[in-house]
Amino acid sequence: MQVQTLQPVSPMLANLYTGTSARMIVTLLNTDLQQPTLSVRLRLSIKGTTVALRNSDYGSYPVIQLDAGVPVQLSLNDLTSYFNVNNLEVSGMTQSQLMQSGKLPDGFYSFCIDVIETSSGRQISNDKQSCSPSVWISSSDPPLLNLPRKGEAIAFSEPLNIVFNWTPRHLGSPNAAFFTEYEFTMVELWDTTILPEAAYGTMPPLYQTTTTATTLLYGPAEPPLLPGKRYGWRIRAIAKQGLDVFDVFTNNGYSEIYYFSLQQDCQPPQQVAATVANGEATITWAPQPKMFEYQVQYREQDNNKAEWFNIRSTETQAIIRDAVPGHKYEYRVGGSCSLGSVTLGEAQAFEMPAKPIDSGSCGLLSNIKLANDTVLKTLKADDQIMAGDFPVRFTSLKSSGNSYSGTGYITIPFLGYNRVKVTFDNIQVNTSKQLMSGMLMTTFDPNAPQVVSVDTVAQALSNLASVINDLAHLSLDADYLTIQAMAEQIKKLAEEELPDALKTRMDQAADKLVGAKQEYDAAQKELSEAKTPEEKAAAQEKVDAAKQKFEEAKKEVAAVNEEKDKLVKSVANIFVSAIKALKDDSKDLDKSTDLQSQTTAMQQAIYDKQGLKQTGAGSDNFIIGTIEQVTLSEGEITDEMKQFNEVTGKYSIAAGSVKAFKLVAAIQKFYQTPDAISQYLAEDKALNGTSMLKTIMTDKMNGKTDAELIETVKKTMIDQLTIILNSDQLTK
Repeated sequence: MQVQTLQPVSPMLANLYTGTSARMIVTLLNTDLQQPTLSVRLRLSIKGTTVALRNSDYGSYPVIQLDAGVPVQLSLNDLTSYFNVNNLEVSGMTQSQLMQSGKLPDGFYSFCIDVIETSSGRQISNDKQSCSPSVWISSSDPPLLNLPRKGEAIAFSEPLNIVFNWTPRHLGSPNAAFFTEYEFTMVELWDTTILPEAAYGTMPPLYQTTTTATTLLYGPAEPPLLPGKRYGWRIRAIAKQGLDVFDVFTNNGYSEIYYFSLQQDCQPPQQVAATVANGEATITWAPQPKMFEYQVQYREQDNNKAEWFNIRSTETQAIIRDAVPGHKYEYRVGGSCSLGSVTLGEAQAFEMPAKPIDSGSCGLLSNIKLANDTVLKTLKADDQIMAGDFPVRFTSLKSSGNSYSGTGYITIPFLGYNRVKVTFDNIQVNTSKQLMSGMLMTTFDPNAPQVVSVDTVAQALSNLASVINDLAHLSLDADYLTIQAMAEQIKKLAEEELPDALKTRMDQAADKLVGAKQEYDAAQKELSEAKTPEEKAAAQEKVDAAKQKFEEAKKEVAAVNEEKDKLVKSVANIFVSAIKALKDDSKDLDKSTDLQSQTTAMQQAIYDKQGLKQTGAGSDNFIIGTIEQVTLSEGEITDEMKQFNEVTGKYSIAAGSVKAFKLVAAIQKFYQTPDAISQYLAEDKALNGTSMLKTIMTDKMNGKTDAELIETVKKTMIDQLTIILNSDQLTK
């Protein structure tokens, strides 16, 4: 027998036995000439990484007659009974879940068929030939909508030309092999008193079409749109092969709902121009009297993944300071005539001329004098300021009076115009958007990239404490990918920082966050599609339940982190005692006096015994030719060479001992209190503090005594100090 599954395989089981073309083919051949006719039935089993399905022995299956030497091929409707959920034994998920979704979770799967003789009930097929090759099955996310941006106000014009653009998210998966078309649907949103996403489902389509492109131009040939009205739109991705449609996208292929409004009395600024000089792009435009604030949006050209950045201004110009030389950018200018809406003009472009990277000012302090000492009272999360000669853009911002704290990135020309992550606390900015007081600190982590992508800026969550802070501001209305990324970061940090018992709880809370988001989105969709008051009430209950589940998960994350902080404090004294004991043990390493004599001996061996004189720094340069390593035999090594090796060996031992003693003394001085351990050790990359804390917390939870824990800390710290002393982390 032979089992074939034609790739790609849809996660929807029904796609394997319905449609116009076969996606799974089973070929049977009776090779037993002693039994010219066999009556058999089949048993299907689907084996995955987390889920397994198998036909029950008590199900209802058709009897198949096999004549010797005559192949029988089964597909489509022939396989229907084997995929019937009532005939399947399910593990890894519930039967009701399978019945409701009809889909397999993402993972590798093999499809196997056993041939069972009906008269005896024995298996007569060969196990080695009964399974298809493993296939990867996955559901892809629907497209991301780009333009028009969500909530954007578009200036009405005649003729009307609006560009809609979206980004597919399935191109890196096996589902890219399907032919994909996109269904574009636009509706007019009459009810402006409810959320646009909810109003979308109550209105019939104003315009609907399909396309294979990821851009659609809405022009004069389409139904006319009216100024002052609000419109919603979304995209549905549909996977096809021939006439068959395959369910390979989550949310049935539907994207998020975006909306925009047409404004007739709020035209965008005119006479827009870009002037590039001195590494900056100055965007200018003519005044628009009805606008109380202008906005310039820009991003890298010809890159759909590039993020739009904003600059707000109350003047008729804005300066872009973080554009990278040698790159092209598209920009558009708009503004606000009313609170909460921004009308944007047509996209235009400029190019930053390439120039060599100047590292000549690296390490030099600019002589910057600020003439403006008026404090700016209003800053926003995507604003840009100047810190000395460097442009800084904020990615998160928290105000405290006239001071601000948060995160962002700084563009550094002599690092190849890369963007380096920074944090800041209690800074002040003047009305010229220049840094007046406070400092920007890079978030250094030797195990993580230090530069921010040119296309996207992601806030660094370096530890669980920062996650708790960000999680407190996260709502269920956030994008699913944002919540999923937050959950994955929580799991990653839990793996690094927490003992297994707390890690398990943290992982469960992270999964609960994602689950609550999925339930919330499904409930919101159900609410938007509800027709009767009873349906709406039931859907609203689900929405409220998802919100409660989400808040409970957030509280659990905070609670676990609080327990971790208490555990750190409980072992802090152990670290202090261990480091003090380590310093006491290292007193014999203080060979400062011996080092002086060994240094003198080295100088004599290098200079005096060879008739050389020590000199200061000179300006004469000379070139040494190629130096090759030569291996000497024992007989070729003179007594003078042996004496020199002995002197250098003693010097190295003395110098290393002094280094070790000074390093231990410095560590003991820094970590001399439990508070210092609690506050700084987890961030100590040189000592691998996070891993050390996790080990000791785990041992304490497992019942080890303080004496045993102190010895473990000493041993672990000695191992880490050995690594430091043998590396380039110490220069003197």
